[in-house]
This record gives sequence, C-alpha cells and structure tokens, in this order.
Amino acid sequence: MTAVAMVPLMGAVAIAVDFSELSRQKQMVLNALDAANFAAARRLAEGATDDQIRAYAVDFFNANLNGIDPANVALNVTLPTNQAGGGLLTMSATLNYHPYFYPSSALLVGASEADAKKPINIGMNSQVRLKNTLEVAMVLDNSGSMTTPGTGSGQKRIDLLKQAAKQLVDTLAQQAAQIKQIDKPVQFSLVPFAASVNVGPDNDNAPWMDVYGLSPVANENFDWSTLNAPDKYAQKINGIWYKKGTGWSETENQVLSRFSLYRDMQVVTSHERVAGSKRVVCDEYRFDNTCKRSHNEYDYTDTYGPFASWQGCVEVRPYPYNVDDTPASGGPNNTGIGVGDPATMFVPMFAPDEPGNHWYVTQDPDEPKP
Repeated sequence: MTAVAMVPLMGAVAIAVDFSELSRQKQMVLNALDAANFAAARRLAEGATDDQIRAYAVDFFNANLNGIDPANVALNVTLPTNQAGGGLLTMSATLNYHPYFYPSSALLVGASEADAKKPINIGMNSQVRLKNTLEVAMVLDNSGSMTTPGTGSGQKRIDLLKQAAKQLVDTLAQQAAQIKQIDKPVQFSLVPFAASVNVGPDNDNAPWMDVYGLSPVANENFDWSTLNAPDKYAQKINGIWYKKGTGWSETENQVLSRFSLYRDMQVVTSHERVAGSKRVVCDEYRFDNTCKRSHNEYDYTDTYGPFASWQGCVEVRPYPYNVDDTPASGGPNNTGIGVGDPATMFVPMFAPDEPGNHWYVTQDPDEPKP
C-alpha cells in the first residue's frame, strides 16, 4: 500500500522541484532580456549600426544569464524601422528547459520515453520604447513692448527672445538627429503672440488668401452697401461685392475687398506744370481799368500712385479655425459663386486709422505753403 502511494507522491515532488527550477530560470532569462534591451537601446541612441546593436544585445544577454546555458535560450532582436516597430526595440527569448525529475515521473505513469524527455519551451518578450515624436509650439511675444531693453543685458527683448528660441530649436534638433527610426522625430511651430502674422506680401494671390472678401471677417468695419451713388455703387452678387457704375472708371466690375481698398488708396506722386499754360491773372485794377498787380497761373498734370500697399499681415481666422490646422478651402468657382468654407481662408489685415494728422496737401509750387 505504501509502495503504491509513493508513486504519485514522488511524481508530485518531482513536479514541484522542476517547477521551482523552471520559475527560477524563467526569471533569470527575463532579467537578462530586460537588461539587454535597455543596453541595446542606449547603443541605438549612440548611433550604432544594426549589426553592432544585435551583436551587443546577444553578448549582454548571455553575460547576464547567471549560469543558464546560452545554448538553451534563443534570442531574437527586432530593431525599430520606418515600416515597423513604431519606435519600439523588441527582444524575445525562448527558454528550452530540460526537467530533472519529470521524465522519470512521466515514465512511471506510462508516458513514452520521447514524450517524457521533451523540453519545456517558454517564450518571453521585452520592449523598450525609444525616444518618440515631439511637437513643440513656441508662443512668442512679438508685440511692440519687446523692443524695450531687457533687464541687465542692454539688448532688446525681442533679440533675446530670438536667441533663446534658436538655442531651444538647436538643442532639440541635435537630440532628434539621434532618433533614426522616425522620419520627423521633432517638429516645431511658431505662434506669434499677436492678432496678426506676416506671411509676406508676395502671397497676395495665394490660393489660401481671401482675395474675394468671402470670409465672415473680411468685411468687418466695411459696409459696402453705403456706396450707393447712381454712378458709383456696390452690388453683391453670389456673396461677392463688385464695383458698379461708371464712376469707378477703369476699375468698374472689379471685386470689392480689402485688397481693393489698398489699390484704391491713391496719392499724387507727380505734380507737373503743363508747358505753355501760363496765364496772367490780375489781382488789382487801377481806376482806368488797367492791371495794377497780378500773378501768374499755370495748368498742372497730376500723376497718382498707391498711397499704401499690403505688407503681408493676415488676421487670425474665426473659431474653430484659429485653433486647428484645417487647410483653406474657400473661394469662388468658375461661375463666380462662393464655394467651400470661406471662414478657412486668410484675410489680409487692414488696421483702422489711428489719431494724428498725416494728410498730404497737393500744392502748386507758385503758391505759399499752408
């Protein structure tokens, strides 16, 4: 009876011993796997080649197995690439554990010799997330107050801000150069701390610019309907305001927009005397009706040119496009009808007039200054 009971008892003891040893070896392999993964990740950041990293990982892994035969462990290293990996350095190991007592116990309960001597295979994985993508938005104050000197430096605050921003970009870009598994590891955006931003006057006809005045903010402060003279008025057609009437001269039927305001602001650029137009005008007569005092008058030809031009500033778009990256998608189609979402377009800035006397007086050179 005792002999019969010893068979399952011995089997249980054998399984317990082998399970304990299996757990120990599994933990050893897992520790070595994690250590090798972290070490390989550091080598990757240092710029090592793929072959160097794999060889380094294998050597580091084997050195930390703590008595486990490397021949009983298969290591696989998966390096991150642009196509796979997602910024993860992955290592997997398969432990082939050969039990000490289990084969004998298995034979006692009728197992075949081939089945009893099969090793136990255990798979393990370790992942290290490498440096990932980084998006940096720099909100910089470029208002007029930044022209004042900074405390203790004597330099303008805007110059100090530029230096600090450039140093930040250079530092992060240097770190990004070590990240090889991601195409664009670090990206920057610049958010001016102002109501407008200068995109350059050469973009006055860009496809994302509101040249037709369709945006809901394009006509703020402008009521085109007040232009109602019989020969010079504004007419809205399919959402776009047009110049109508002969009073507009050669600009009749053109679009009324902020750009047209810039073009319509004219100033005399040349005031030239017409040759042969001299005439004598009597200012005071004698009793016999002869001229006692006179002056000369002439005819002049004025040439007009632009008073001001758009310098490239655009206003912030209305919500929600002021806080997202929605591409501009508004404008007229071939028939002149507004399509898309005009609110996505960028509107040229037109600042209201400020206090001050900046009138230009057209004056004949023969007249005294006002």
